[in-house]
Amino acid sequence: MPRALVTPRYLLPVAVAWVVFHLVAAGSGLIGSHVLRSVHLCGAIVLTVLFQPLRPALRAVDWAIIATAVTAGGYLVVHSDAILMSNWFINPAVEKALSGALFLALMECIRRALGWVFVGLVLVFLAYAVLGPYIPGVLGHRGLTADRLLFSFYLGAQGVTGMLVGISASVVALFLIFGELLNTSGAGQTFLNIALRIGGRLRGGAGMVAVIGSAFMGMINGSAVANVASTGVLTIPLMRRLGFSRNLSGAIESVASTGGQFMPPIMGPGAFLMAELLGISYLDVATAALIPSTLFYIGLLFAVWLFAGKNGLQPIPSEMIPERRVAYAPRAVLVLIVPIGVLVGLVIARFTVQYAVLWAIVLALLLFVIGQLSTLREAGGMRRALAETGRGIGMMSDQAARNVAYVGMIIAAAQLVVAIINLTGLGVTLSQIIVTLGRDMLVLSLILTMVVAIMLGMGMPTPAAYAVAAAVLGPPLGRLGLELIEAHLFIYYFACLAAITPPVAAAVFAATAISRGRVLPTAGFAILLSLSLYLVPYLFVQDPVLLMQGSIGSIAVAFVTGAAGVGLLTVVTVGYFEAAVPLAVRGACLLAALALLLPDTLTDVIGAVVFAGLLALHLRARQSAGARP
Repeated sequence: MPRALVTPRYLLPVAVAWVVFHLVAAGSGLIGSHVLRSVHLCGAIVLTVLFQPLRPALRAVDWAIIATAVTAGGYLVVHSDAILMSNWFINPAVEKALSGALFLALMECIRRALGWVFVGLVLVFLAYAVLGPYIPGVLGHRGLTADRLLFSFYLGAQGVTGMLVGISASVVALFLIFGELLNTSGAGQTFLNIALRIGGRLRGGAGMVAVIGSAFMGMINGSAVANVASTGVLTIPLMRRLGFSRNLSGAIESVASTGGQFMPPIMGPGAFLMAELLGISYLDVATAALIPSTLFYIGLLFAVWLFAGKNGLQPIPSEMIPERRVAYAPRAVLVLIVPIGVLVGLVIARFTVQYAVLWAIVLALLLFVIGQLSTLREAGGMRRALAETGRGIGMMSDQAARNVAYVGMIIAAAQLVVAIINLTGLGVTLSQIIVTLGRDMLVLSLILTMVVAIMLGMGMPTPAAYAVAAAVLGPPLGRLGLELIEAHLFIYYFACLAAITPPVAAAVFAATAISRGRVLPTAGFAILLSLSLYLVPYLFVQDPVLLMQGSIGSIAVAFVTGAAGVGLLTVVTVGYFEAAVPLAVRGACLLAALALLLPDTLTDVIGAVVFAGLLALHLRARQSAGARP
C-alpha cells in the first residue's frame, strides 16, 4: 500500500470540511446549484487522489491532478453566473485547456476508484461520438468536433456538472453521510442483534439473519458489493458454522445484499436518482417499490427456509442469540429508530428529501454525541469522553468522505456516458429500434430492455448502471405506453440484478471471496434464490396494481396472489416442501404459480384451486410415506 499523499493529521480536516460543506449546502440553501456541483465534482477528484495516491516516485502526478481540479473548479465557481447565462463562454483558449486537463484528471481518478472498466466504457462512447460519420447503418451519426466535446464536457448543461452530478451532490451525498453516521453510532449492530432475535430461532436461522440484516444495511449503503463486504464478514461465517455450504451461504448473502437497494423505506441512491429524473417525490418511488420488493424477500426467506429443511439445517443455538435486554436496549433502539423514523415521517409529510435526510443526520449525530458522552464520562471523565466523541465523529467523516468521493466518481462517469448518448442521438436511435420491435410484441421489447440493463450493470455500481440504462431505455418504454414509474422501476430492478447475474456478478465474486466457494455454483444458487425478482418486473408492467395503483381491495388481492405465486415458484426451484417434491408435481406447481401471478381473476381462481389440491396431495403422500414400516 502506498503511503498517504498527506498525513492523517492534515487529511482528516479535509474530510470533515468536505462533509460539513454538503450539510451546509443542504441546510442553508445559499449555495447555487452550479457552484455546488462544481465543488462536489472537483472535491471528489481531490479526495480520490488524497485517499489513493500513486507510489512516491509519481507524486508529482498526484499534485498536478489536485492543482487541475482546484483551478478548474475555481474557474467554474468564479464564473458560474456567466456560464449559466451564456451558450458559448468568453475565453475559449483558457476553457479548452481547463476542459482537457480536467477530463484527463477525471479519467485518472475514475481509474483509481473504479478500475479500467469504467475508463474503457467512457472511452468507447467518446470514440463513438468522434467516429460517428464512419459508422455504417442506423447507429451512424454526424459526429462531434473536438471543440464541441470540450465545451460540452466543461461548460455544457449536459457536461460533467450536469443533472446526475447535481443529484449526487444534493441528495446521494447526504444519504451516504447518514448511512455512515448510523454505522458509527452502532445502528447496524443493533439491527443485526434484532435480526438474530427475530430470525435466529427459525429453521436455517443463520440464513434468515443474513437476509434480514443484509436487507437493512443494503437500504442504507445502496451497493450490493459494499453490503456483502460489510455484513458478509459476519453472516457468511455464521452460516458456514451452522452447516450451510460455501456456495449457498455466499449466494444468500449476495442476493439479500442486492435486494436492499430496492427495499423501502430507504432504498439505495439509485432510487433518489429515479425520483429526480422523473420529477416525482421519493415517496412515490418507495410506495411503488413496496409490493415488488416485499414479494422478493418473501420468496428469499421462504427459499432459505426450504433449503434449510432440505439440508437439515437447524436454528441458531440459543447461546449465540443476544439477550432481549441487549438486542432491545432503549438507547440502542433509539439510535436506530429515531433518525430513520424522522426521515420517513418527513418524506411522508411531503418535505423535500434533502430536508428530511438533513434532519435525520442532525438527530443521529445528536444521539451519537449524547450516547458517547454519557457512556465514556462514567468510564474516564468528561475530558476523555469529549476526546473519544470527537475521534468518533472524525472517523465517521473520514469514511463518509471516502464514500462520497467514490460515488462521485461513479456518477461523473455515468454523466459523461449519458451526455454522449444525448449529444449523438444514440438514445433516440435505440428507442426507435426498441419501439419497432415492441409494436408487435411488448414482451420482446421488455426482454431486450432487460438484457441491455443487465449488460450495462455488469461490473458497474447500480446508480451508474441505472442512470445510463434510463437514458437509453426509458424513452422507448414510455413510447410503448408504459407509465414512467413502471418503465424506470423495470430498468432499475434489472440494473440491480446485474450484481448477481453471470458472467460478471460482482456481488457473487465479493461473497465467494469470503465464503471461499466457487463462483459459478454460487451464482447458480443466487439465480434460484432470486428467480421471483426476474419475473416480478414483468408482472407489474402488466398489472400496475402491484405498484400500489388501484383500490385497497385490488392491491390486497394482487399482493396475496403474488405472494402465493412466488411461494410456489420457490418450491419449484428448490424442489422441496417438507419432503422432496416429484418432478411432475413441480411442473404442476409452476403452472399454478404462473396462473396466480397473471393479472386476471379467473387465472387467480384456477391457480388457487390447483395450489390447494397440490398441497393436499403432497401432504397426504408425505404422511403415507411416514406411516410405512
